[in-house]
Amino acid sequence: MKKRFHRKDVADIMDSAARTYSEFNYNRHMEELHRLHKGAFEYAIAAGPHKWSRVHRPQRRYRLMTTNVAECINSCLKFARQLPMMTLAEFIRNMLQKWFHDRHAAARSMRHQLTDAAHLVILKRVEKCNYMTVNPVDWNIFSVKLKGNQWMVNLHLKTCTCNKFQMDHFPCSHALAAARERNLDFTSLCADYYKRETLIDAYSVPIMPVGHPSSWVVPSDIASRVVLNPKSKRQSGRPMEGRHASSSERTTTQSCRRCGQSGHNSRRCSNPPMVNEGPSISVPDEYRRKCSICHSIGHNKQTCPEKDSTVE
Repeated sequence: MKKRFHRKDVADIMDSAARTYSEFNYNRHMEELHRLHKGAFEYAIAAGPHKWSRVHRPQRRYRLMTTNVAECINSCLKFARQLPMMTLAEFIRNMLQKWFHDRHAAARSMRHQLTDAAHLVILKRVEKCNYMTVNPVDWNIFSVKLKGNQWMVNLHLKTCTCNKFQMDHFPCSHALAAARERNLDFTSLCADYYKRETLIDAYSVPIMPVGHPSSWVVPSDIASRVVLNPKSKRQSGRPMEGRHASSSERTTTQSCRRCGQSGHNSRRCSNPPMVNEGPSISVPDEYRRKCSICHSIGHNKQTCPEKDSTVE
């Protein structure tokens, strides 16, 4: 949205509509986007809300809204993509071998039933429970109130009217307040995706070395195949190595150290240098330099008025 329309307000509204858990808030953000920029609204609808909206997603995403994993791998292969094909494949295999080993060791060293990231989120949400009022309706249904707002939590169905509980399969602060009322273990409310054992199983299969090509056993039907170059034409210009920043990322603005204005540096500056109009700092007399002849302040021995009399 930022690249196509070059407007930060449009991108911010789009980001809010994508991340909200409420159908009501989604419609409100989209109406605001339609009033602000009709073209951006039509572009978002044509792209398909089920692809970018948290409310309309057809599958589980477990609190993930970005493709940072794929972008991380692309960043690691930024320079390796220039290598030959076989060298690139071995580079990727060796990189994944190290990743799987390190992450498997890190997962086994975790001390809680949940992963460290999920446990940290639980701790932050538990702090909010101290300000909530919980009223049981029956053994599984609770009414949770905070500052005039009210939510209904069902611990048996693992749902909450804020929609975070059932969409992320991870307890919201209202569900944690209700679970604490029944003295339930918070881990039982989380999906297996957030648990330590699941993370260990994800990296339990090691990435094995392939050995030297001379030791490979290649079937005859595979060895007889001829692989031709793909029928593609390379685009003109140098390939892009970086990526476009998302609307939630902060961008730094370059400022000139000569004039203090933004948008250029000191080498391209044509403005007059800035004048420091700040308050002057007074230095105590005991820390100021004194004349080595008369021991007075305000001059040195070269300009001392008693210099000639001392020489005589």
